[in-house]
Amino acid sequence: MDELIDQFAVEARELVQQASDDLLALEQHPDDRERLESVFRAVHTLKGSVGLFDFGPMQGVLHRAEDLLSQARGGAIVVNPALVDTLLAVIEWVDGSVGGIMETGRLLETQEAQAPRLLRQLTRETMERETAGEVGKINAVPDWAIALRTRLPTGHSDGTLFAIRYEPHPECFFNGDDPLAMISRLPNLLHLEISLKESSPSTRDYDPFRCDMVIEAVCSGPPDEIQALFQLIPDQVILVPLPKEVEQSPSSEPGLFSGGGERQTTTMRVDPARIDKLIEIAGELITAKNGLAPLAEEAGKSGNRALARRIGSSHQEIERLVASLYSAVTRARMVPLEQTFRRFPRLVRETAAKLGKAVDLIIDGETVEADREIVENLFEPLLHLVRNSLDHGIEPGAERLLASKPARGRLLLRAQKRGDQIEIELKDDGRGMQTEHIRQKAIDSGLIPAIEASALSERDVFQLVFAAGFSTASSVSELSGRGIGLDVVRRSVERLGGALEMQSTAGTGTSFVLKLPISFSMTQLMVVKIGSERYGIPIGDVVETHKLAASAVQSVRAARAFILRDRTVPLLYLADLLQLSVDRPSTEDLKVLIVRMGDDLIGVAVDAIAERAETLTRPLSGLLQGVAGVSGTTLLGDGKVLLVLDIEELMQ
Repeated sequence: MDELIDQFAVEARELVQQASDDLLALEQHPDDRERLESVFRAVHTLKGSVGLFDFGPMQGVLHRAEDLLSQARGGAIVVNPALVDTLLAVIEWVDGSVGGIMETGRLLETQEAQAPRLLRQLTRETMERETAGEVGKINAVPDWAIALRTRLPTGHSDGTLFAIRYEPHPECFFNGDDPLAMISRLPNLLHLEISLKESSPSTRDYDPFRCDMVIEAVCSGPPDEIQALFQLIPDQVILVPLPKEVEQSPSSEPGLFSGGGERQTTTMRVDPARIDKLIEIAGELITAKNGLAPLAEEAGKSGNRALARRIGSSHQEIERLVASLYSAVTRARMVPLEQTFRRFPRLVRETAAKLGKAVDLIIDGETVEADREIVENLFEPLLHLVRNSLDHGIEPGAERLLASKPARGRLLLRAQKRGDQIEIELKDDGRGMQTEHIRQKAIDSGLIPAIEASALSERDVFQLVFAAGFSTASSVSELSGRGIGLDVVRRSVERLGGALEMQSTAGTGTSFVLKLPISFSMTQLMVVKIGSERYGIPIGDVVETHKLAASAVQSVRAARAFILRDRTVPLLYLADLLQLSVDRPSTEDLKVLIVRMGDDLIGVAVDAIAERAETLTRPLSGLLQGVAGVSGTTLLGDGKVLLVLDIEELMQ
């Protein structure tokens, strides 16, 4: 039973998210037939899944919601914000119930107590719409049904008629369905039309095992018999009563049905722990592979050059295969950002409503993929930034109109891939931040003395908002002023190996940019020596290496520097940064790594550059977790642990 509950929870959350997305889209575009069919299928499938368990009144609530959507599909009622609000309340209730169901295997009492209110709301919605729709019911007949009605011979114009549009699922044959046999069992069949979804399918793409039909029919049989015939496939059929006289509604859309047009996927669910295990094995293979290089070197030194060449050749082949394996396993962990982004439309809608603001959320780049761990941990920092923009950034409608802005605010959530990183931008068109206001808040809260604050550049002033305890909120509200500031957001992003930047213009808006790695993949390291110790530095952090004569080092006050191509470059010693006591001969040439810090170059002197290694870096854990200047550890081919340094953090 536990496995069934877990499977139900996974599917329920997917269906809830799909229904929520569709309802929010329908609120903006009520005539979107594809979205209407999609949300109906989601609710119908969810109701069927709930029917397998004893979850109290949940099935009854979903059944009532399905009835409303069925009426909307048939044209008996129209989709408007009131209907969307009612259905969203049901979806949110189901979403909130899933957690308790996973823990206890049943619907919690607190959730069950909300069911009667939802049922009353759904019933009231149904009754009001049925009462209001009596006059306009004739005009609600869709175009495709009207067209079928006009094709009937005049002798069949009496009595109650029903128009049926049946679009079988593409995989219906594998479910044991026979669409033609099913439609032939309609009572009192008067008219039948069969067409193809795709008007001219190519012979090359033709698949005889997929159903590509659209069946339309008119019959005068009892409605109970018609509904009973299609009771197992209600998501594939639209049934519309035909009155004696019909008038085409200009707003009605043809009965386009998206059920058969669904994109077929070849995905399957895999326990993430299995993927993680494969990555762990690939990492062990990388370590074993790295052990072949010193083995070849040792064979060469012993005089057996033929053996050394064979080991070297095997090392290169294994290196290629391991790299391919690791790349494939890493791609298996990649998921689209959509899994996180799609949670925000409903959140923005609800939050903006609480604040009395009208806000449009534009999402772009949700198909960009990143490591599963990064995508799953992005929601919390993005959630705080979104709430910050809604609460502090975007102004109320009246204030925006006075500033010659549209009454509706605009919030952009955009992702794009840049090399081996992804950039996620959250940008609003609100009031922006004033540097003087930030400066004064920092002084008042004791974060910085007034003299230092006055000397800060605009860029440095904006960095103050990331200081612990800093807040521009004047009072505590439900959304802000609770002590969770941008410093927490920045730390969350940095834990994912990323960085957070901010730009703001007073009166125009604020932009936050999150720069994150696409995946936790293999890293190319430069292994350097300090005394007898070895350390790893990511090659990406090193601009170049330089051999520097000891006489070229110049003293600048208490520091040292040297000239590199007519440019003065500060010189630091890695031993000093690591607080190691190492004897340095004053006459010996220096091995210097040239690294970049922002727009500046800095030289870091080491005792020796040992080798290069491609390896899997593991984040710090246990006693080493939180050690400044160390980003992780890795194993070398000889089995020794190598500390991987974060040069930028060491310099700060």
